[in-house]
Amino acid sequence: MLPDWIKKRLIDDYARAARLWSIRLSVVSAAFWSGVAGLYAVWPELASVVPATWLAVGAVGLSMALGIARVTKQPGLHDD
Repeated sequence: MLPDWIKKRLIDDYARAARLWSIRLSVVSAAFWSGVAGLYAVWPELASVVPATWLAVGAVGLSMALGIARVTKQPGLHDD
């Protein structure tokens, strides 16, 4: 369980919000791009192995997926 000082800063239904695809994609995106940045820092030759175009396409693709997921109605999350 979360400590009280953290709970006070979260929205009331934070556990339910964790099921949102936009939240899930945000976590995956942050982990992925942190990993890419870490690889670039540790292995600078990666820039010659992975074309910058692929990185740009990945970034734009994830951004679009986040935007779509944020506005998509998800079953079981809304009171209808």
